[in-house]
Amino acid sequence: MSRHPRSRFMRLAALAAAGALALGATVTEYSPPSAVALAPLPVFTEVGEITVDSQLTYNPTGEQIFPSVLHASEYFANPLGEWYLYYAPHENPGGISLMYADDLDGPWTEHTANPVVANVWQPHYSTYHVSSPDVIWNTQADKLFLYFHGGNDVTRIASSDDGITFDYEKIAVDNAASGTGVTETSYARVFPHPDPASIYEYAMFYMDKLGNKRRIRVAESVDGLDWVVRPTPLVGGGSDGDNVSGGNLWEWEGQLYVIYHAGSGRIHSRTVDPTLTTTGPLVALYGLPDPADPTKLIRAAAPEIVSAEGKTYLFYEQGDRLNATISLAVSDAYPSDQPFDVDATATSTCANGVARVTVRAHNESGRAVDIGIATSYGGRQFNGVADGATVAPTLSSGGASIPSGTATITLVVRPNGVATSATITAPYTAITC
Repeated sequence: MSRHPRSRFMRLAALAAAGALALGATVTEYSPPSAVALAPLPVFTEVGEITVDSQLTYNPTGEQIFPSVLHASEYFANPLGEWYLYYAPHENPGGISLMYADDLDGPWTEHTANPVVANVWQPHYSTYHVSSPDVIWNTQADKLFLYFHGGNDVTRIASSDDGITFDYEKIAVDNAASGTGVTETSYARVFPHPDPASIYEYAMFYMDKLGNKRRIRVAESVDGLDWVVRPTPLVGGGSDGDNVSGGNLWEWEGQLYVIYHAGSGRIHSRTVDPTLTTTGPLVALYGLPDPADPTKLIRAAAPEIVSAEGKTYLFYEQGDRLNATISLAVSDAYPSDQPFDVDATATSTCANGVARVTVRAHNESGRAVDIGIATSYGGRQFNGVADGATVAPTLSSGGASIPSGTATITLVVRPNGVATSATITAPYTAITC
């Protein structure tokens, strides 16, 4: 998923201004220290639509918006696919929907029981529509949290143990929390707070509407449930125009960016400091020329960027409002600070009445990786696993049953002779043979 662990942002603390602006201070433009040269941004090539209207079973309005991507196998023992993609129609009745795939390039399969969250959920709410899903694994609750709006004046929270069935939690933010005169509070993205000095564990970008202007706001939370809204918008007005939305946090080569869309039809980016207080100049990140008139752009909005499998993927909302679809653009650029891209799964099976665990690790790192696998029933070491190769040892328990557990996979690369290591895990289910 594109939500980075908080620890990944620790090195960015040095980029924060020594005197961070207090809450409510005027937002200023942020310039990274001159000693830190910004890396070129990825150049994305259009791939095409993911949510094709004629192929969708749940499609009440002919439009799909606001993609949110989850690496499902990192959190669930038996996901429908390696990756989950959440999206929704916007017009009434909306409905939070799910697709899944074993590869970010697809093919993507629609979940058979969409929507997973509807516009009527008694006794919690009954509203005209629900839309703009965004998911993040909440480490404190040890659950998936889903943020969505419904109606336009409130952003809500639901939670799940499997990413498919949800329990209602509460309201996250609403118009009252956003301030006097605000009439919309929606299109939220939530992520681990990037400031290691912050008292908050989570941060949120969301859109509010004041008069005829839409802005990107910041809220913060210690637990992902109760939120404190900052009084000053992070992005809005100026060179962006009067309407911006779809704010998301993205890290590229050690620099944080707020990425979002505006009335220009482009996806924009600005550098942002780890305190989420100051931004840099506007830079266009992606625009899609209209084949019928190359001087014009097809609207691109609601960016969600994932770097995995050796590439960087831009999932986004393409097309005019009320006629949009989820689309994909891809870049061959890949973060240099992510030396590992290894997908791992663990599966419990039976053979001749004996329970066993098979751990599958697939290397897409663009380089050879040493892969060590450990379970309660032994382990295996594989050195120099080539890019694109898979190892899948089966480890016998010696008994007829095993409880649920977790396999630990240790990864090592040696660029320039210096070892870099990381550890990932893969859950497996209990089984009796």
